[in-house]
Amino acid sequence: MAEQQTEIFQALVFGASGITGYALLSQLLSYPTPTTFDRIIGVTRRPLHRDVAQLPEDQRLELYSDLDLTDRNQALFSLQHIPGIEHTTHVYYAAYAGHGSDYQELKRINVEMLTNAVGSCEICCPNLRFFTLQTGGKAYGVEFADKVDYNPPLSESLPRIPDPYAQNIFYYEQYDIMKRASAGKPWTFCEIRPDAIVGFVPQNNAMNIAQAVGLFLSMWKAVEGEGSAVPFPGSTDAWTALHTDTSQDILARFHIHASLLPLRTSGRAFNVVDGPATTWEAVWPEVCAYFGLRGTAPEPSSVPFNAQEWMESRSGEWSAWVAKHALRDGALEGTTWSFMQAVIGIPFRRDYDPTASREIGFTEERPHAEGYKRVFEEMRRARFIPSSL
Repeated sequence: MAEQQTEIFQALVFGASGITGYALLSQLLSYPTPTTFDRIIGVTRRPLHRDVAQLPEDQRLELYSDLDLTDRNQALFSLQHIPGIEHTTHVYYAAYAGHGSDYQELKRINVEMLTNAVGSCEICCPNLRFFTLQTGGKAYGVEFADKVDYNPPLSESLPRIPDPYAQNIFYYEQYDIMKRASAGKPWTFCEIRPDAIVGFVPQNNAMNIAQAVGLFLSMWKAVEGEGSAVPFPGSTDAWTALHTDTSQDILARFHIHASLLPLRTSGRAFNVVDGPATTWEAVWPEVCAYFGLRGTAPEPSSVPFNAQEWMESRSGEWSAWVAKHALRDGALEGTTWSFMQAVIGIPFRRDYDPTASREIGFTEERPHAEGYKRVFEEMRRARFIPSSL
């Protein structure tokens, strides 16, 4: 149960065109009740037009673009010119710059973006009560699992990984920024950690495993035929490694849930997952079956099948396939196949412990494969993949 609401709530979502921000726009209209939030403001750098967004028609929802969080003055100027921004009570930070030349460049950009967002909100939003910061598995050192003390299931109580590897984790500095900025203020914050996010966005999203899997399996069916076997694109270790995916709508609802419990969530970190740990051995056959295909295990003695290479080798066939099924242009070209291959191919367990989120009353769960199937349905409606399977 959320703590008793004593005022009108207004939400501000940074990164509203991303996989989490997009889900937040929709969920804030109805969760935990259809009247909890009086107004929802989504801000993005690139435009998110209503005719593309496929969001509910609701006068409480407003979209603003061209907000550049890497430019302090421009970010502040853009927020100041949103009518009524001063009434904002809850900020949901889902902005993320995922491309950079190296760890330090990624750190510099993402730290700068958050710094500018927080600073602008402190000036523009005098009624601010809560700020959610989304991070993820990097906080547990997943990228350096072979170099640091790494002990799944991953719990929020685990210490930060040591230097020099910690210097590459920009989430640590982001958390410290939030802690310093909120000290002695009437607002507070929490950190939210999803595993791989399974979701849909109406525009291409580089770090979207479900979009890549859906396009890959649709193309596989077109080339190999109904009922064909799809080898798992990873090793036998990756096939059986425990993990805990996070559906975008469950993640968005947790953001909201945590933000409405400031006395219990202030300064804390929370894992968010769809349910108990699973494996690709359990999920891959179900995901493939959605397309009328047979998902098969990797051959122990062979080099693992590489879905990225398979898709890229058929790039010359993409345009004809899109034209044949009247699909959305640009989805295949805008998909990062290396991200899908990398996440599916993780050969060690990375499962999260959900105890903390359950202890504050968030008990929503769903089977992991169900999250993918929901995304595939959205992709069909948006013409990313053929509507007839």
